[in-house]
Amino acid sequence: MTRGLAALYRAAGVLAGVFLVAICVIVCAQIVARQLDTIIPSADQFAGFCLAATSFLGLAWSFRGGSHIRVTLFTRALRGPAHRLMMMLALAIGSAITGLLAWHTVAMVIQNFARSEVTSGLVPVPIWLPQSGMAIGLVLFAVAMIEDLVRVILGYDPIFEDGEENPTENGEP
Repeated sequence: MTRGLAALYRAAGVLAGVFLVAICVIVCAQIVARQLDTIIPSADQFAGFCLAATSFLGLAWSFRGGSHIRVTLFTRALRGPAHRLMMMLALAIGSAITGLLAWHTVAMVIQNFARSEVTSGLVPVPIWLPQSGMAIGLVLFAVAMIEDLVRVILGYDPIFEDGEENPTENGEP
């Protein structure tokens, strides 16, 4: 199951990269269009949609890779059962917050889909489309956190620690 989820997180991370490239393409196209005394309607709006998709779709993949900013002052100082308990507590709180945020975001997307809401830009876009990237990213992030919480409860190390650099291993104090 972990391999399947890892593939899903990686696919979302790749998709986040695609949206990042799309931002570059949109900005470059808008620059060229301005040089030709024209504009691309709602280009800034589409770039914003891509930015949201990039940010949220990359959450689970970067979490699994140990790329998220964490305060490890307390967890690194603890050993044995105290370390595991602190890790469980941190992952439980993070899972609860992320799960709640994912739940409400999915509800918002469903509500906007049902209401047929559209954006207010020059090019009306069903608002649920750009919000879907945010919802999917948050759901995957919550699943990744819950997966690591279950691993810690079962006595294994969380996967996100595999991606972190241990300063003592690199000769740093």
